[in-house]
Amino acid sequence: MYLDINDITKIQIDHTSRCNCMCPQCARVVDGKIVNPSMPITDLTLDDYKILLEPFDNNIQLFHCGNYGDALVSPTWDETFDYSLTKAKKIRIATNGSMRSTDWWRKLAQKGGDKVNVIFSIDGLADTNHLYRVGSNFNKIMENAQAYIDAGGHAEWAFIEFKHNYHQIEEAERMAKEMGFVKFSAKYTARFADQDQKATETRKGNLVEEKSNQNTKDKIDIRKKYSTFDEYVENAPITCKYKRDKTVFVDMCMKLWPCCWLGAPEYFHKPTQQTASFDYLFKLYGKDFNDMRKHGWSVFEHEFFQQYLDRSWNDQNEKYKRIYTCGRTCGDKFEFSSGHGKNIKSEMLNE
Repeated sequence: MYLDINDITKIQIDHTSRCNCMCPQCARVVDGKIVNPSMPITDLTLDDYKILLEPFDNNIQLFHCGNYGDALVSPTWDETFDYSLTKAKKIRIATNGSMRSTDWWRKLAQKGGDKVNVIFSIDGLADTNHLYRVGSNFNKIMENAQAYIDAGGHAEWAFIEFKHNYHQIEEAERMAKEMGFVKFSAKYTARFADQDQKATETRKGNLVEEKSNQNTKDKIDIRKKYSTFDEYVENAPITCKYKRDKTVFVDMCMKLWPCCWLGAPEYFHKPTQQTASFDYLFKLYGKDFNDMRKHGWSVFEHEFFQQYLDRSWNDQNEKYKRIYTCGRTCGDKFEFSSGHGKNIKSEMLNE
């Protein structure tokens, strides 16, 4: 089986599909310019959180980091957050930080105390952050973050490296330390590994080139053993990151998934190798097999969690077919995620 409910230590939540930004690599944005029409515009509710947190008694961590939305934009956030404070051991919130008033941020710090950490996703400085975080306002983010920190809030700065901002990493880290952030993380995504292999406009010796080249080398090594990357995905040994960390994922429609990567393809706008796996799953089990509004935590007793996942990784057959997302994300030779392994470097500040 995947996990027993008593083993779970963390729930990652995509609270909403609403966001104030239009980041071009986000699944909620199509062709870099329109909101994904295949994605429902919806939010989790207080009733949802009562179902979600009912089995736990101040011993569960919540991590608000969505595939499709920023939780702090949601109209249902405040009441669900207040309820979560009474039920959760720890609450971490990832946000672009470019919303709400400074007074709201001060109150968030006062309410949350040591129980809450906010991760501000800031990919550059005043002249670059908006290039990827389209629609964000750097000055507004800095004002909000400073208000939160000054009121006693624990804040982290997460910086995704791109060619247009890597030269600002040291300055951003210095600013984070001066402002009172407790942690600074520089993250690299492997999404562009194929493009990096063909790139000609990189500077030698910079961090981005070193890391992108490592991801490129990984793909080259994979092709020495497997004829294609798809063959690797279908056959590579899998170590599930979320199972290892005893974490599950709940999407904005209250569907339970093993991880955030499996929680995304259902709402992709265009067919992909990942959506093909989901077409098969829904044909096999129906679209509501993991709907917690209908089934509560009994979804964990479903065959998908009890047998399908583990057998698709280790003993796949005609019924228990491997899910493309699993091989791509948790195969043993390629670190796709920006939040794991060599693709992230974090440093605690102000120690």
